[in-house]
Amino acid sequence: MKKIRAIFVVVLALVAVIAFPLGMIRFIAAENELTAVMLIDAGVTQEFLIGADNVAGFLHEAGIPHSRTDRISHSMDALLWDGMVITIDREISFYVQLDGSALVNRTARPVIRVGDVMRQLQQETDTALIFHGDESAPVAGGDILSFETWFMRTEVETVMLPYEIIENHTGSVSQGRQRFRVIGEEGEKEITTSIVYIGGLEDSRTVLSTEVLAEPIDAILDIGTGWLGSRTDVTAPDFHYYRRLRMEATAYTAYYCCTGKHPGDPWFGITASGRRVEHGIVAVDRDVIPLGTRLYVEGYGFAIAADVGGAIRGHKIDLFMYNIVDALRFGRRHLYVWVLDDIF
Repeated sequence: MKKIRAIFVVVLALVAVIAFPLGMIRFIAAENELTAVMLIDAGVTQEFLIGADNVAGFLHEAGIPHSRTDRISHSMDALLWDGMVITIDREISFYVQLDGSALVNRTARPVIRVGDVMRQLQQETDTALIFHGDESAPVAGGDILSFETWFMRTEVETVMLPYEIIENHTGSVSQGRQRFRVIGEEGEKEITTSIVYIGGLEDSRTVLSTEVLAEPIDAILDIGTGWLGSRTDVTAPDFHYYRRLRMEATAYTAYYCCTGKHPGDPWFGITASGRRVEHGIVAVDRDVIPLGTRLYVEGYGFAIAADVGGAIRGHKIDLFMYNIVDALRFGRRHLYVWVLDDIF
């Protein structure tokens, strides 16, 4: 019995001696079938012994997730070799801001640059953008990229051009009177301006063109210098009147023969309107020409209707003269009277 047990122990020892080398051989052979691969995933380094023969198999066997936006250093069907280094640059997350508004989170492929983000935003918003920095710089995860919108519009503005008032001192207008012979009119010009807005605020203006659509017409103001009795040219362009009358004219003086008053009379030389007589004072029918109306009398000069007379009715006018000789010499005649005030 002891002999049998000894034989069994010897057999087991022989089996162990034979089996151990065979196992080692199988282990070494299996280990030789694995490939050593180094993976750098978003900056983190890992080492693998892998049985797959290409990159796709390696990622699957190692349980490495990836998406189409990730950037992998080798193609999926690339064969593995010992010591191979595979890098994965992952999709990054960052923020963009337009004109100081709220931050908007965005994601993008790895190794994207600021200029790429700006061009993409310009296409999306159809607006030009400005970045105050290096557009070629890479975008890192968590970055905040602030952009300002750039916009230009053209403005067409119509501006009125003022006219000037030209004063014309003239003896064709009675003293103390003035009137506009020419009414001024404003001109008009069109200004085309380019306006640039940065960040939603106006940044600059540039005048592109200026076109005068209508020149202003200056006003002409006639200021009278003609005194009572002074003569003027009724054909002058600055002589202005409202109507012309054909009248029967006579002459009178302040003396008793014409007025029934002597020099000692308190009313001597005082007209019906209360004004003292002088050359240029005329008597009229107030129903035809109201008292106070300014006139120009042919051959006599500027006058003012300031008196009445018992014989002055209708289209008759009596002209004051200083002495009776002049009055008698004037006699009775028909002449033109220009009415200078609007009495219609």
